[in-house]
Amino acid sequence: MTLPATGRGVPTVGEQLAPYSLTVTLQRLVMEAAANRDFAPIHFDGEAARDSGAPSPYMNTTFNETVFEVLLRNWGGLDARIEVIEFSMKAFNCVGDEITAGGCVTATREGGARLVAELDLWIDGPRGRTVTGSAAVAFPR
Repeated sequence: MTLPATGRGVPTVGEQLAPYSLTVTLQRLVMEAAANRDFAPIHFDGEAARDSGAPSPYMNTTFNETVFEVLLRNWGGLDARIEVIEFSMKAFNCVGDEITAGGCVTATREGGARLVAELDLWIDGPRGRTVTGSAAVAFPR
């Protein structure tokens, strides 16, 4: 069965999402901070970041969430509905880091007129697996 609204097949348990990678730059951190009004110096000032224990300015919560949303949108398409994204930051994603987000479908369930896929999510970087989480994404029938 194909889900016509997205053009993709039905999500299956064990399906791996195509990885999404980017380089963390100071410009990206400043632009993201301006967009969500998170002006904590640890996200743009090297000295403040080092004082907090990080090697350089690092991604905030919303930036990590945005990386997961791009990963899920690339996989599920624009008609998929992201119902939940939950995650825990384990280590810093800093300026200069190449990071890669990934995911895997762990379960599917009926959700009324939608099929809901449950996923494990992660972000890997130079300091290992820096963020772990989960999501639920619903697909129209």
